[in-house]
Amino acid sequence: MSEYSNKSVFITGANGGMGVEVCRYLVEDGFGHITMACRTEGKATAAMAEVRKTTNGSATDVTTAAGFDMTDPAAIEAAVDALPADRPFDVVFLQAGGVVYGKDWKSVTWNGVSVERTVFQNVVGAHVTLSRLMHRGLVKPGARVVIAGGEGARGIPGLIGKPEFASADDFVNYALVADPSRPYVDMDAMGVSKFAGALWSQKVAQLLEDQMDVVWFTPGFTAGTKGLKGVGAFKQWMFENIGFPVMVALGKAQSAKQGARKFADSLEGKVGKNGDVIGAPEGTALGAYTDQKPMNPGLTDPAIRDAFWNILEEVTGPFPTASSHVQSVHSA
Repeated sequence: MSEYSNKSVFITGANGGMGVEVCRYLVEDGFGHITMACRTEGKATAAMAEVRKTTNGSATDVTTAAGFDMTDPAAIEAAVDALPADRPFDVVFLQAGGVVYGKDWKSVTWNGVSVERTVFQNVVGAHVTLSRLMHRGLVKPGARVVIAGGEGARGIPGLIGKPEFASADDFVNYALVADPSRPYVDMDAMGVSKFAGALWSQKVAQLLEDQMDVVWFTPGFTAGTKGLKGVGAFKQWMFENIGFPVMVALGKAQSAKQGARKFADSLEGKVGKNGDVIGAPEGTALGAYTDQKPMNPGLTDPAIRDAFWNILEEVTGPFPTASSHVQSVHSA
């Protein structure tokens, strides 16, 4: 019997290239239950079918959940509320999101607060998801929460500029799109969203340190994740059929399967401790696991972190930090 046979996993964005591959590994490793959370029922059903193509006969109970639109907190809360009340999770993997490609700023407005869309769908959506799971007592004591990171949080030379902010107010002005006349660079927006995710994970790790482990983790630059939807058909084809395969062959990127194996290791607790921000070494987007915090001083700036947390609470309300919210009415 697998050491994970009594473990239950919840994963957002499970229909993406990385999500499907991670689920395959979790099934192979013998997890007892996986809930594949997606934006629509159709995507969830198709994703589960993909996982089952190579895992037929497994004892893992794989179920789906729909309604997880990371730009719609009400939809997320309704989707969480539809989950069974008696099946709390040992592992929560928050990896849904995406990038707004193009040259124009876009925002999502909730409770009267407008947040830059890439930050919203990568971090605010994750925040709402975990908060609601906790409100419903669907997170077990000692659970492991992993949010998908990215080397863009400290910049990738020639691809993503390092997210640097002169002050907390400077970050707030970016996150709230206070100056829409400034240039919007989609790849840099991806980096800022991963930067914001690292701020979020460290804050939650601090608040919940006696209740669960919260880790920001990136396996390194990964091809084949379906993350280029919206970039344009021709550019997407070039990257997926020429650019990425060449980078993988040269050792500059890894396949989705390789990246997913590393994510699975993190979900299983083999990589990363509470509050860690882990990715590739300085100067490269692929390599040995390395602490990302020294690579960008903003990642450990408490003023920027707390300013972002204030935005999150303005948008979504107070975060459930009390231990009573962790599997509040269910036994392990």
